[in-house]
Amino acid sequence: MSTNYDSYLKTSLSKYKYADIAKRDVLNVFQQFKDLRPAYDSYIFNDGSKKELLNLDGTIPVSYRNVTYNIPVCIWILDTHPYNPPMVFVKPTSSMQIKQGRNVDANGKVDLPYVRDWRYPQSDLLGLIQILVIVFSDDPPVFSRASTQRSQPYQQPQGSNLPYPAQGGFQMPTPGGTGSNPPAYSPYPSGGYNQPGGGSNFNYPGNFQQPQGFQGYPPSTGGYPQSGQQQYPSQTPYPAYPSQSQYPTSTASTVTSAGPGGPGNTNTVTEEHLRMSLLSAVEDKMKRRLREIFEQAQAEMNVLHKTQTDLLQGRQKLDKMMKDLDTEKNDIENNIQMLKEKDREVKEALERMGKQDSLNIDDAVVTTMPLYKQLVNSFAEEQAIEDALFYLGDALRKDVIDIDVFLKQVRELSRKQFMLRALITKCRDKAGLPPLA
Repeated sequence: MSTNYDSYLKTSLSKYKYADIAKRDVLNVFQQFKDLRPAYDSYIFNDGSKKELLNLDGTIPVSYRNVTYNIPVCIWILDTHPYNPPMVFVKPTSSMQIKQGRNVDANGKVDLPYVRDWRYPQSDLLGLIQILVIVFSDDPPVFSRASTQRSQPYQQPQGSNLPYPAQGGFQMPTPGGTGSNPPAYSPYPSGGYNQPGGGSNFNYPGNFQQPQGFQGYPPSTGGYPQSGQQQYPSQTPYPAYPSQSQYPTSTASTVTSAGPGGPGNTNTVTEEHLRMSLLSAVEDKMKRRLREIFEQAQAEMNVLHKTQTDLLQGRQKLDKMMKDLDTEKNDIENNIQMLKEKDREVKEALERMGKQDSLNIDDAVVTTMPLYKQLVNSFAEEQAIEDALFYLGDALRKDVIDIDVFLKQVRELSRKQFMLRALITKCRDKAGLPPLA
């Protein structure tokens, strides 16, 4: 199924800094959560800036009291993904209402430690959605709206343009983000979502385009596929909220009591209420903006740190190569110097030999000790006898001498050769020389 998204994701993520990693992360989600689909839409940040971002829109299955329900969510993926965490929102249908809790605020924004402590590659989209399934199983983020509540759409209080403070210090946005007082915090895209607390049906952004191969959402399911699972029952398993409207319908400018510690405790919108609401909204906006800037800077620092590490490693390799080249250069210079010295010695020896007179070989062989002199003389005489025997045999074959003369001379020379060889062996033994082979 994920193959149908390849071309759509490639086009949608073309302007992302880490498009290949983000595409791989999104495709891993589609392999396990089939009811999530990609969409490319405009997202309005707290400072009013607009950016085209990819989001995963659909439902995730959550088991509550042994019954599986489909929780509608929308996950916005920043253009620096996966080095910055995504933004997760709960998007209730007309038959649901947001249940504020520790992890979900009145606007449907989900805040989890997994998102706050996002670190790539330890964190990814698949792990985030699995954490959402576990958290929503313990504390469901929506509950079924009573029939009387569904029939009463949200109405803007007349006679007052003052923004009403909500939990967490945010001003409640008007339907579709219109009105004379824009919301201080708007998690919904510019196409316009209806207020989660209102009674009108959920509308997709006007510029939403389904990727090729998608089927339209059945209108009877509130805009989300159920994958064969049951709808939310009319008798909700979640704790029922009071049937009174979440927003005031009268023309009087009244709000919920600020509590025992609130200013005035008069249940009337005062300047102090407005000031506290604005201060809280500005403070939260500043915190979120600073955190986004810090996380973006942290991601850039990680990239720069990796680049620095690669450069240092390359520098070490270059230093080692330069050191090896210097060593080889020194060895070559030493070898050249040695060759020059040998060449000079050979030339001097040749020059000396050229100036000398003819040398008698017999005079040149002079031994240093009597033992060696006896050894040399014996060896020379024995070799002479060997030559004499050879020439006697040759003379016999040519009939130059008689056989009697030949035998007589050979017997005498052989006896003398034997004695010389015995003397040579004894001299070599005394001189410590190896025996003749």
